[in-house]
Order: sequence, then structure tokens, then C-alpha cells
Amino acid sequence: MLDIIKKSIYLGLGGLTVTKEKVTQIVDDLIEKGQLDNSQRSKAVQELLDRVDKERANLHKTIKAAVEKVLNEEIQIATKKDIQEIIKRLEQIEKKLS
Repeated sequence: MLDIIKKSIYLGLGGLTVTKEKVTQIVDDLIEKGQLDNSQRSKAVQELLDRVDKERANLHKTIKAAVEKVLNEEIQIATKKDIQEIIKRLEQIEKKLS
């Protein structure tokens, strides 16, 4: 059963635009085709939704890491931490000059 669900996610859903209604429709189609028992319907729907959420979170982490790498290493844009350190140094210099 789980293998069928995985295939449905990877082949039919795309992973990012999944709604509960779409997941329910897929599970109902599997039940109609005899590939899933009706007694497993709510568990299958929840497992699919959980899997999609997990994949979405993993994709978000991957994209965030890639963007940070490009910004920090390729383009060398100052990070928030870098800017905070510069502000702190400027404040220290202002105090010394006052």
C-alpha cells in the first residue's frame, strides 16, 4: 500500500500543490481500483498528507540552504549577522570619538 501511495505522490501530484481534496481523490481512486481497502482510507489520506508535508519541508530546507550558499559564497552578500557586527563596531567607535 505504501508503495502505491509513494508512486501517486511522485507521479501524479508533484508534491507542492497537494490539497487534502486531491489526496482524498487519489485514495478514493485507489479504493475504486481495488488497490486499497476502504477500511484504510483515512489512514492512507493522513499518511499521504504527512508525507507531502515532510517532503515540502525538506524541499524548503534544501532551497534555503542553496540560496544561502549562493548569497554567501558566490555573491558574497553581507548576512544579517555581519551587518549587526558592523553596527556594533560603529557604535563602539562613536563612543570613543564622543
